[in-house]
Amino acid sequence: MGPSAVERWLDLSTEELRAQVKQLVSARLPGDHAVWQAVRRHPALVPRVRGVLSGLAATAAGSKDEAMQKVWISKARAALDQPYVAPVRAARKPAVKEVPVEQAPAGEPEQAIDLREPEPSQPRPPHKAVPTMLFQEPN
Repeated sequence: MGPSAVERWLDLSTEELRAQVKQLVSARLPGDHAVWQAVRRHPALVPRVRGVLSGLAATAAGSKDEAMQKVWISKARAALDQPYVAPVRAARKPAVKEVPVEQAPAGEPEQAIDLREPEPSQPRPPHKAVPTMLFQEPN
C-alpha cells in the first residue's frame, strides 16, 4: 500500500475503504509515514477514515484482541491528527567566498567561519569496566 493508492480511496465504497483502513491500521505505520501524509492531504478523506476507525473500534469491542486493536486504532487517530506538512525541497546553499585573514581588506568582516568543535580542556578519563553482578536464587 503506497501513497498513490490513497488517491483512489476517495472513490471507494464504504466496505472497500474499511478493508483498506483496516489493513493500514494493522500495518502500524508511524504518523509521519508517506501513506498517512497522503491521507491528511485530502480534507474529504480524513473524516471518512475517522468514521471507519470508529467502526473498527466498535467491532473490536468484546473480542479477545480488543486491547491491541484499540491501541492500533488510537495510534491511527493520532496519525490523522498530525498536521499535514508539504514536502520541502532542499534549497541550494549560497556560495560563501572565503577570504584568508591576511588578505582581508581593512574594514570588512572576516567571512571564514571555523565549524570545528573546540578541543576539550581536560582529557576524558578512560571508561571503567562495570563489574559483573551475580544473583543467587533464594532457597
